Amino acid sequence: MASSLITVLPPSTSALANTMAGSPALALKLFRGPLTKTKLSVVRVLYPPIRGLVTTSHKTNAPRPSVSLPTPIQQHLPFSTTKPSPFLFASVRDGGSPAPPSSQWTPPSEECLDERPVLIVGAGNLGRRIALVWASSSRPVTIYDASKKSIDEAIEYITDNLGEYCTWRGTPPGHVFGTTDLRVATTTGRYESSLLSETTSEAEHIELVSGAKGPWMAVECISPDILSAKLDMLAQLEDLLPPGCIIASNSSSLSTSEMAPHLRYAANRLLNTHYFIPPRNLMVELMSSTQTDPAIFPFLQRQMRRVGLTPITVPAGIQSTGLIFNRIWAACKRETLAVVSEGVATPADVDALFRDFFHAEKGPCERMDEVGLDVVANVEQHALERRPELGRLHVLRWLERQYLERGRLGEKTGDGLFTEKEREGLKALHKAMRFPEVEETSGA
Repeated sequence: MASSLITVLPPSTSALANTMAGSPALALKLFRGPLTKTKLSVVRVLYPPIRGLVTTSHKTNAPRPSVSLPTPIQQHLPFSTTKPSPFLFASVRDGGSPAPPSSQWTPPSEECLDERPVLIVGAGNLGRRIALVWASSSRPVTIYDASKKSIDEAIEYITDNLGEYCTWRGTPPGHVFGTTDLRVATTTGRYESSLLSETTSEAEHIELVSGAKGPWMAVECISPDILSAKLDMLAQLEDLLPPGCIIASNSSSLSTSEMAPHLRYAANRLLNTHYFIPPRNLMVELMSSTQTDPAIFPFLQRQMRRVGLTPITVPAGIQSTGLIFNRIWAACKRETLAVVSEGVATPADVDALFRDFFHAEKGPCERMDEVGLDVVANVEQHALERRPELGRLHVLRWLERQYLERGRLGEKTGDGLFTEKEREGLKALHKAMRFPEVEETSGA
């Protein structure tokens, strides 16, 4: 019966069908219509989850850490980890001073990359998209998030879209594993994660007894884009990740040169890798933390090209707030808000001109509403603190008075630069022009 189900796949995905054996999540895509308990029970019989491509592990009985931190930071902390990571330097594990970083970073072997996953920290809109791309070339990916709901939604998104992306690229999918336990995420390899299930209560047994191999790269993409929250997560990652693991931050408004001084022994493996909206956009920007080992860049560029990404690297010795595109986009946003604040044009006029000139789907005002005007303001505040010569502080204050203080944040609250009714009209226009709907990222 299992083979008859697989044969309904189109010939272009016959290679993909072979890798689906053992995956109830991917096998469900063989059925049309919504997921039901009956379908799930049938697929679990046909495809035992032991060697599935998409699996999850949740520790539901572990308490949160008893620390006193602001709510925005608390929500990103992992479940309690009572034991130190097996990868942590002995001197740190035993309470001593951290060991100094290696004088030279050594890339992992090709064989090692087949076992060691890419770890995505943060299963939000962007994290799940980055995970999908990295899972498109038969190699494993682990997704961590403190929220079980976010993990489940990320796994569903990847299950729905990974096959299509792999078929388009002509590559086999890799194993994707989701967990709410940061200790498991940072120490579990491909084959160990395939043995985990929702009934696993002691992940320490798997990670320490089975000879697990931790990630070769961790991509931090938590939200909000606040330095204190980023530093808290990076501190945990450098303690738990294996030696030599690359640590990449997806932030474009915060440079890793601001983060590196706060790390104890992983600054030479830290860098910015800024993704946009993969897999629709496959460009990614790289920038050093000023302490990043130079050998990381050619290695990471090769790995990115392998999964269909196109890397662009800021030259060594140069720091750019916003990296490349977002710095240009920030100038567009800044002048757009200035034009509107001065009464030169309405948001509708600005966007109409932008769409006409660039043959674009959306203008800057509509995109700022989608992202959230509060996020736009935070990014602009950070940019002005670093580069006061930009001289648009009065525009930021106008945005705060006219919109933020009145609760008009854009799509998330209803009204923004456009009213909710005006945005509905714009969506109808996009549909009439046959622009595909694209889920936006939370980046500004």
